[in-house]
Amino acid sequence: MKKYFVLLILIIFSAQILSGCWGSQELNTLGIVTVTGFDIENDEVVATFEVIKLNPSSGSSNSDDSTKAKYVQTRGKTIFEAVRNENLKFDRRIYLSHNQIYIFGEEFAKKGLTNYMDFLQRDHECRETAYLLVSKGGKAYEVMGFSPGAEDLQGIYIGDMMKNSKFTSKLVAINISEYFRNYYDAGIQPVIGTVEKKEKKYEKDMELKNKDKYELSVEGGAVFNREKLVGYLNGEETRGYNFVRDKVYNAIIEFPSISTGTDSISIPTPKVGGTINTNKDSQIKEYTVVEIAKSKTKNDVEIQDGKLVLKTNVNVKGTVGEELGNIEISQEKGVYLIEEACSNEIKRQIEKVFSKAQKEYKTDIFGYGILFHRKYPKEWEKIKDDWNDVFSDAEFKVNVKTEILRTGLVNTPSNRIRGE
Repeated sequence: MKKYFVLLILIIFSAQILSGCWGSQELNTLGIVTVTGFDIENDEVVATFEVIKLNPSSGSSNSDDSTKAKYVQTRGKTIFEAVRNENLKFDRRIYLSHNQIYIFGEEFAKKGLTNYMDFLQRDHECRETAYLLVSKGGKAYEVMGFSPGAEDLQGIYIGDMMKNSKFTSKLVAINISEYFRNYYDAGIQPVIGTVEKKEKKYEKDMELKNKDKYELSVEGGAVFNREKLVGYLNGEETRGYNFVRDKVYNAIIEFPSISTGTDSISIPTPKVGGTINTNKDSQIKEYTVVEIAKSKTKNDVEIQDGKLVLKTNVNVKGTVGEELGNIEISQEKGVYLIEEACSNEIKRQIEKVFSKAQKEYKTDIFGYGILFHRKYPKEWEKIKDDWNDVFSDAEFKVNVKTEILRTGLVNTPSNRIRGE
């Protein structure tokens, strides 16, 4: 009993002298960063940080706009040196644990990301879940310094847009961990998100009411061949890319509705260029929109008669979100035609981005090389160094099946002609 009592005393005593936070840091000594931009100028890394201002001055009349964050810019031969050089011009140490976004200037991306990104992967403060973006057509610091959204801090503002990517699937939300996973695998090349500063276009009266002249767009994707930027995908091409990568969730698909006489049908659009097949009696009226409830993609590779064939099968389940034509969707035939048209539109978008990756960029951004490696390991060893060339000559087959689950609260469009 005495031994247990002594042990209890020792435990209590140890808890008193050993408790506390190891390596603790006070908030008033840290510069908490939400977004960081990197550029290359004169062979130096230019780092731009958005630092939260934790002690805004209440006396300033402009405190609502001017005290949300501070922007600090430093230079160095490497990212780490640029981060440390911040101490030479700012009174708080840069703290990257809350950084949500890393933006790379276009010139930086063309020079090669991975040559400089070791610090972001190695340092314990850097989060592997932070999103990566390329500043399309400009410098990283050119898209920083303003937040035209509901959030005041740009890091949170852009981060929220990236998280909402599932509603359109027109952007690529990829973090540091996913980037390196694709970079190290010879069977797939990375695609990361883009951000672009655009001038807003309003009517004159609206311009007077809105102080923000610019807005940020994160639509599209940046295509890499290994570590270097080789080109871009637009929003529609990015959605086709996300279909192949099985990363489409709640996107919408819109396609023209065709009116023939008093009956309107949604017709297929099979050509890659987006040409609509119509007859002389038909004219394009409006659009049909399908909201995707669930999408599942299965990719495969096969060697047929000595030729490589890449296969993609997409199964989509969705609901009719909008019908601007004059189609009776309460009838089975009308629903079937919508399903067929939706399938062909998705197929067109997939074929469009595949053609661009295969013929223009000559880069496998979809991961067919990973599938080939698993299925034909011996053949892979012979061609792995030339996989992009093999990919560029491969045959591609895509099949899409759409199932309409619901047509919404009404069976007829709101513009249905009375008396029909």
